[in-house]
Amino acid sequence: MTSITQKTQPVRRMVLVMSAALLAVGLYRIGQGFYVNGSLRFGNPLGGVLSDGFQEPGAADSQPRRIRAEVTRVGGNPIVRVSERCEFLVQRRPLEKGAFYCNAQVLCGGKLVYGGPDRGYFACKLYSAPRRDVVGSDPSTTSDDHDPALSLDTRAGVLRVWDDARGTHGAFEIEADVIDVE
Repeated sequence: MTSITQKTQPVRRMVLVMSAALLAVGLYRIGQGFYVNGSLRFGNPLGGVLSDGFQEPGAADSQPRRIRAEVTRVGGNPIVRVSERCEFLVQRRPLEKGAFYCNAQVLCGGKLVYGGPDRGYFACKLYSAPRRDVVGSDPSTTSDDHDPALSLDTRAGVLRVWDDARGTHGAFEIEADVIDVE
């Protein structure tokens, strides 16, 4: 019995060392996800600190953007129907050091599907040219941050809103084609 234990001890040590090394690499990679543009950031919103060539809107471009979209797909709890319209404003809200985030109260078919009192905030990029586009997201559902999740890319013409079973409307998914941005 002792000879079996002695033979397996180096293998156990090797497995333990490899597990510890994988743990260290995993924790390092997770930690890197909290650094954005050289700054330590926790959670949403990140707002204007992101950059991929977007133009920081000036004071003259701080007016809300009016978004209109048409529902193309509904999944889960059918809170709206295909072909119903979504209409909402995206407003710029200041954050520290000139950064900002966005707020929206998304109404589709007359029902509030994203936002609410003290809710509806998401990381975003606002564009000035060639039109006043918005690209942003809030990937957390009601279980995580008390409102549904949202993905908006007016440049690509896509709006997605979804939630889990804990949300006001239960679990649902809505996809819509962006028709107009003003």
